[in-house]
Amino acid sequence: MVASAAIFAVVYATLGLFPVSAYVGVSSFLTFREILSPLAGMLFGPLTGGFSMVIGTFVDFAFGKPVVFDFLDFIPDTASAVMAGLVFTGRRKLALALPLVLILWYSLDPLSANLVIVGGIMVPFYWLHLLSVLILGIAFIFETRGSLSRLNPFFVGATVLASTMTGHIAGSIMFENVVVRINGLLTAGAIAGNWRFIFFVYPPERFLFTVLGTLVAVPVLRALSRRRDASAPES
Repeated sequence: MVASAAIFAVVYATLGLFPVSAYVGVSSFLTFREILSPLAGMLFGPLTGGFSMVIGTFVDFAFGKPVVFDFLDFIPDTASAVMAGLVFTGRRKLALALPLVLILWYSLDPLSANLVIVGGIMVPFYWLHLLSVLILGIAFIFETRGSLSRLNPFFVGATVLASTMTGHIAGSIMFENVVVRINGLLTAGAIAGNWRFIFFVYPPERFLFTVLGTLVAVPVLRALSRRRDASAPES
């Protein structure tokens, strides 16, 4: 399991060389590796999957990707992998609690933006994060009733969405603390403007990661399931 996670980390790190969009407020970019972090948790569980993201991030540094967040760059994808690992190991309460705790942490920080005005309406910054928890909860209900398997695209997609949003809120907490409190690269006033811009950018970005992550995860999980079934001894 650990050896497989290490190999997976190298694939993850390789995708980290291909940018998708620029980070706001710092000189770095999001990459295609983000689509693999939920799959790491699904394959290896929360601990080994999360650790593979740490390994992959430091392999990325070795490949030449710049260190941006004081070597804490692994936090978002590690949180994403842990979230998916909790889901696929049946730890439902923890899977629902983790993103909610991180949302609460973010919302209580004075550097955070909790509400953004859109067309005269106050919208929670983390509306998609909350929606992802709700969708995952619905997937859990259908799974409990036996009408939805973990290999169903809806269940996998709900897991990927909740995982990528968990990674995003964890990354937001990391961003405001490292960039403002630790390194002083932005002032509290400057980061407020960044949050408003991020509010409009992150939904399409996260939907892209969710779609791509689901398209990758479903065939991989099904192929591994068929392989396990084929290798299982006959009773």
